[in-house]
Amino acid sequence: MKEHYKLVILGGGTAGISTANRILSEDKRLTNDILIIEPRDDHYFQPGFPLVGSGEMKLKSTRKPMSKVMPKGARWLKEAVENVDPVKREVETGSRVVKYDYLVVALGLELDYGAIEGAKESLGKNGVCTNYIYDLVNYTYETLEHLKTGNLIVTKPQSKIKGGVSAENSLFTMDEYVKDHELDINIVFRSGSHEVFPVKRYNDNLVAQLDEKGIDYKLEQELVEIRGEHKEAVFKDLSTGELQVIPFEMLVVTPPMHGPSILKNSGLLDPEGWVSVDPYTMMHNTYTTVFSLGDASSLPTFKMGSSVKSQMPILVKNLLERMEDQTPSHKYDGKTACPVATEYGHLILAEFDYNKIPEETTFLNQADDKWMFYQFKKNMLPLMYWHALLKGKI
Repeated sequence: MKEHYKLVILGGGTAGISTANRILSEDKRLTNDILIIEPRDDHYFQPGFPLVGSGEMKLKSTRKPMSKVMPKGARWLKEAVENVDPVKREVETGSRVVKYDYLVVALGLELDYGAIEGAKESLGKNGVCTNYIYDLVNYTYETLEHLKTGNLIVTKPQSKIKGGVSAENSLFTMDEYVKDHELDINIVFRSGSHEVFPVKRYNDNLVAQLDEKGIDYKLEQELVEIRGEHKEAVFKDLSTGELQVIPFEMLVVTPPMHGPSILKNSGLLDPEGWVSVDPYTMMHNTYTTVFSLGDASSLPTFKMGSSVKSQMPILVKNLLERMEDQTPSHKYDGKTACPVATEYGHLILAEFDYNKIPEETTFLNQADDKWMFYQFKKNMLPLMYWHALLKGKI
């Protein structure tokens, strides 16, 4: 393996793989001069995890060997990043130091279950579930199937998270499951956010759905402790600091999340811990040979695969311009899409930009839940992910 590459990409997730495929399709000269550094054996279709947790998708369909998704024409270093020096243009792994001309940081984000007292010890037992860990997603649906009575609590932290509406998708589909099976279950939603959704058009509909379905929901309530053996969840009111203990039979946890800690001393992160890039060009605000997109970046939009879909083609064009010593000229407007299942078979498709202005792609009212939107998410989106987005074609 070479010691120097024209382009090094950190991360083999959605952002890293799609970027590599796209840039190879646009500039064949980069064949065998792109290195992807990724330690994992498998690649996951993570938007499918909430569907698995709700019984709508099989877990095995969300995973493929990393070797099967690696782009032809790119090299793969199966190691973890240990240090990045953007001044020397070097990346250090466990066994070597790799030099680069240009760098794309697509390391994703990190799940911080440790920020919730008792969470690590409780996950996967006593009804404590999460849809963010592959090996635990089946436990979510198994727990749902065995519910008889009590509280089913779904949580969402105040921090930025990937799959920004994962909690809501679980909340609404589980509510329908409970009602369809006539269970004596109280659905509870606690969110650290100060609003249900940041775009008024969709927020109004979602709030109406919560009210109509009789869901017990409160905002600015952060999960701070799980007492698994006692089946108690402790929430902190972010306005008053007061604590509230709520008993549960099932607890679906979305943990706090943060940017890649390995870059903490690299000079690449902003004060909040995300890779500091221009929101329009995705070029680093200090180092003009560094770009970032997806979950690791500071881009002020939802951290979704649909965001990467819009970001990736623009980043590639800007990166190719930089490689020709030109100023990046292409602009990302913050376009993203957030599919929210309001029940099994119906879905709101929220699409908007940085200005929180809807940018809808169909002639239908996407703020109104539709059967066809749900079928698209369940049946078409996985195919588009594996065969188009990952290959850099959309």
